[in-house]
Amino acid sequence: MSAAQLAQALSILPRIKDKNLLVGVNTADDAGVYRISKNTAVVSSVDILTPVIIDPKVYGMVVAANSISDIYAMGGDPKLALNIIGFPGNGDPEVLGHILWGGQNKAEEAGVTIVGGHTFVTDEIKYGLAVFGYIHPDRIITNAGAQPGDAIVLTKPIGVGTIIQAVIEKKDQGIDLRRVINAMTTLNRDAAHAMRQAGAHAATDITGYGLAGHLVEIAQASRVGIELQLSQIPVHKGALQILERGIEEPGIAMNLGSFSNNVLQRSSDSLLGKLIFSSETSGGLAIVLPEEKLSVFQERYARSAPIIGRIMKENPGIITTT
Repeated sequence: MSAAQLAQALSILPRIKDKNLLVGVNTADDAGVYRISKNTAVVSSVDILTPVIIDPKVYGMVVAANSISDIYAMGGDPKLALNIIGFPGNGDPEVLGHILWGGQNKAEEAGVTIVGGHTFVTDEIKYGLAVFGYIHPDRIITNAGAQPGDAIVLTKPIGVGTIIQAVIEKKDQGIDLRRVINAMTTLNRDAAHAMRQAGAHAATDITGYGLAGHLVEIAQASRVGIELQLSQIPVHKGALQILERGIEEPGIAMNLGSFSNNVLQRSSDSLLGKLIFSSETSGGLAIVLPEEKLSVFQERYARSAPIIGRIMKENPGIITTT
């Protein structure tokens, strides 16, 4: 579902007036946060994906990493999860078992215990997790805290959705799918720990709305502008070439429809300007940090996380590409 459709549906609902609801649906954040005591709040989220990889175990691992990421994006520690799986009535139980094995394997790596779940019959396989974690109410990292002068770092390359579309169309010749799978199955745990230690002002994980869509949500929630340097964005090898061949995954059109009015394209790189709207699966964290805290983050996060943009006072709610 597009962000525009979802916003229209949610606008019908009355505003929740529970003072212990610290983060709800109003800022389109990654997870809800509910205070249960002075020092503890529960972070909760749910995600469901159709198969993005043929191997059922790998698919299960990708789903778990993707679902757990929402808790990391808020600065929380994930603890418990429930499986949610739709499976054909005449499907092979062994395939179902392998999917659940993959999910449990990745959840255990994250220190998350899967305590049960729910199944339902459906024509197409659908698997997801409802994930629950904890956080101190004063240490929540939302998408609404970005401040002018802050830097934005990105912890994984973009282009997953585009590459998966090429696989679906059997036009992925020459693409090293192993790197993409490795990225999708890598937890955002280390990046989350580093951003907490560095005192991040805001964060989000990059998933269905693409890099552009999720950064627009930060710009809107924080009431700031964003200058996005396209040349600094890490991209999975082959993704731009796939776009150049005219292969586009459906998320691009959906996200352009929802977010293009909030993106001012001043870069001449039209392919990369389109790829930032492509849906991601188990993408990285976009982390907003004070400039003086970048070195702290980089010391604690051993992997590459380039600076892709800056927070600006001008043009609140708007991304300007350069």
